[in-house]
Formats: sequence, C-alpha cells, structure tokens
Amino acid sequence: MFDRFIDYVAKVAPDKIAIRSFEGSITFAAMNRDINRLAHALLDVIDNSSEIVAVNYKQVHIHWMLLMALSRIGVASASVSSNSEIAEKEIAILQPDAIISDTLFDIDTAAKIHVLDLNWYDQAMKRFKPDPIYTLYEPDRIVRVSIAAGTSFMRHRIDYTASMIESSVIRMITQEKISWSLMSEIPRYPTLLPTLAFGSFHGFLCYLSIWSIGGTIIMADREQYFAAIAMLSPDLMVISPAQLQLIAENLPEDIPRQDHLRLIVVAGNFPNGLRHFVQQRLTKNLNVTYATSEAGVIASINIDQINHDDTAGWIMPWIDVQVVDDQDHPLTYGEIGNIRIKSPNIVQKFFQNVQDTHKQFKNGWFYPGDLGILNEEGLLRLIGRVDELYNFGGDKFYANKIDAVICSIEGIKDAALFSMPDNDGIQQPWLAIVRGGNFDIDQIARLLEKEFYNLPDVSVLWVNSIPRDEEGHVLRNHLEKLAMQYIETI
Repeated sequence: MFDRFIDYVAKVAPDKIAIRSFEGSITFAAMNRDINRLAHALLDVIDNSSEIVAVNYKQVHIHWMLLMALSRIGVASASVSSNSEIAEKEIAILQPDAIISDTLFDIDTAAKIHVLDLNWYDQAMKRFKPDPIYTLYEPDRIVRVSIAAGTSFMRHRIDYTASMIESSVIRMITQEKISWSLMSEIPRYPTLLPTLAFGSFHGFLCYLSIWSIGGTIIMADREQYFAAIAMLSPDLMVISPAQLQLIAENLPEDIPRQDHLRLIVVAGNFPNGLRHFVQQRLTKNLNVTYATSEAGVIASINIDQINHDDTAGWIMPWIDVQVVDDQDHPLTYGEIGNIRIKSPNIVQKFFQNVQDTHKQFKNGWFYPGDLGILNEEGLLRLIGRVDELYNFGGDKFYANKIDAVICSIEGIKDAALFSMPDNDGIQQPWLAIVRGGNFDIDQIARLLEKEFYNLPDVSVLWVNSIPRDEEGHVLRNHLEKLAMQYIETI
C-alpha cells in the first residue's frame, strides 16, 4: 500500500528527486520503474504463503526498494539489522514467514531465507520490464510489522494496517507544517537526512512522509553525516538526543552553523547544555517531539518555548492525554503520574503477548510507561520512565534526574543510575560512570548529598559507555548484568 506514495508522485512530478547520495540522484519516475521491475522479480521468489517478509540488506537504497516492491505485490514487510546477532533476536520477535538478505547468515528460524545479493538485484533490473502492478487498497490489511519497547523495555511486535500507515503519514506531515509555522521560509519539498533507524516505526514514517509530499531523502552512512550536511544540503533532520550528542562531540570546527537546517529532536529529555551547543554550532532551528511506536506523534514544541529539560511539548490536536495515579484515576494539573494516551488508529495490542497487552492497553487507553506532568494548557513534561522510578529506603528517586546531576560534573562524560541487591536482597543504588577527563571523585558524594540528601550510599561502576536503545533510553538492566559480572571478579 505505502508504495502508492511513490507511484503518485512519479505521475504528477516525475522529475523530482526522490533519493540523493554521494553516488548521484534518483527521480521519482526512475524509482517507481525500478520498484515495478523488482516487484515482478519478487513474484518469482516469494511464494503465496509468505504474508510477512523481513528484509536484511546493508545497502539502505536497495533495502527500501525491496520494502516498496513487497508492498506493491501485497506482502507485509519488516526491517531487521544487518548485524546477524541483532537480526536473530529481531527475527525471533517478528516471526516472519520469509527473509530476504544480501548474504547468507546462520540463524535459528523457521522462516525461509532468500539470499538475493547485489548481482541478483542488478539482473532483476535488466531482466524485468517496469510494467505496473496494482493491488487493491484494503484498509485493515497488515502492511508493516515493527518492534517496539514496552514499559520494561521488553521488545514487542506491532502490526500496522494500511489505514494506520496512511493516517500516521498524514499526521506527521501536518505536525511538520504546524511545528515550523514561526519560520519565515519553509521548503515546500523538504530534503531529509534520516538518522533514526527505519526498523523503528517512527524512522519508517519519516521516509514515507517526506516522499509522500515529493521531498528528497539523503541516503548516507552514519560516518558520512558531516559530509552530507556540508555537501548535500539537507534542510531537515529527525534525530534522538543520543545521536545528536555524538554529532556534537565530533562536529568539525570548520563546518559553519547551518541556519537553513531544521532539527526535530525525538526526546523525552533534551538537556539544556546540548540544546545550547546545537543552537550555537549547528542550527538555531529546533523542535522537540514526543512520539511512540504505538501512538505516533503525541506532542511537539519549538525550542524557544522550552523552560525545562523534560518538556515534551504541546499535545497534538488528534491526541487525548491524561496523567493518572496507580489506580488509573486522573490527577489534577501539575501532579506527577502515569501518562496514558487515546487516539483514533492507535495500536490496540502487542502480537502474541497477552500479559503486556493487558498491562499497557486498558479501556481504549495506551500506557507508554512514562511518568509526566500535564498543565491546564496542554503542555506535557516527561519526568521519567515508570521502571526508572527507584525506591531506596522508602524514598523515591527519578533515575534521569540523578543521571543529569552526575553528568553536570566536569570530567564525567556520561552516567546512569541503576540498582543491585545487597547481601540481604535489598536494592541499593549504583552509578555507572564514563570518564571524560580528570575529576574530583569526592564531588560525586558531595553533589548527591546536596541534591538527594536521603539517597543511600552509592556504589560506582566504571564503564566505557552507557548502553542505550535506538531512542536513547538507558538500558539499565544491561548495567545490572555488567555490575554482576564485575562483582563476580572481585
């Protein structure tokens, strides 16, 4: 179904550029012809019993062409990592009927693996004619399968229907136009440099939304981002704070500020220091967006309206948000509680996971596992994750708040709170710290005593990096495993 976005633009604006890279450009007309060729080729490969096909292809351009061709022949798709170890875990969750890969990899799966390498792709482009293929638009048919993290970062499969994709794309376009209404000039046809993995639903929608309005996608590897910003002139990036931090740390001094560039930061927490650095060195045009795979874009705000690091944004017009207590009773404005969301076309369940479905989907509401504050004007703040609210000695502590305080110490590059049981089985606070230079270790204790006077004594684990997921959330359970391994060695 979603291949129709390309097909339509190819008819009304055939010469517009759909893809730009350091190797050249591809028009919508050329892209559409190649999708038709590839669709005919896949009909010779994919049997009728394959309803969901996972794509594992290193080259982003061909990966997307395969997704579009599968859509054109009426087969739902999923995207998995090119890393075989990660791909095996993703495939176990997605449970596809078949897998298309550019290389043979040994994994334990019941899915049929089709190795379609670059040579096969080149032959398909030469062998098959670009005769159009059309499938009926069935709004309730599953067309895309993705993986999302639940309240405890357990990964779940989510199935998206054609109507859900359609409405999500339209809403993302609407949000994009509204968010930049204060700018005097906005490109009619955006040029996006994507950074979010398109295996995630939000990353997937970013590509589709730009293509659906005749915009251009810049396809560049992560190590090419700086060159792409300087040479290929993107005017839009959608990025997580973790990815933005990496860019900030490695931004060459000779790259001037790109005031034509607009950044949409998908964040629950956007540190003040990082905001100021980006505005001074990269671009002044920043928007923050709060989104989930289950509900899409929930809130958005311009950087000039942010007063707190944890500001998520103004609630979108098609979304209802409430902050409730543990008994699901709505709280008064300004109180901290569990966020719940209601919207048309919101995901209603996780695939084959009744327990977490009942936990996160109740009476038409979706519970993303976030703690927040909502004011009477509809401004939402994200305080942290439900599973990141720690109880030590009867007192509650928000992990992200402690993370931010420790990271403010000069010489500490990154830090994250987690907990470990002591010899009596009582959970105690630990800090994982990444050194960024010399610092006074006693300052950690002094600062914690000042800001969190009732926090018990903290143990420290020195690490090379803080593990995070694709959205920048700290994987605190991974830190617990690292600490356990460390304890076993002493």
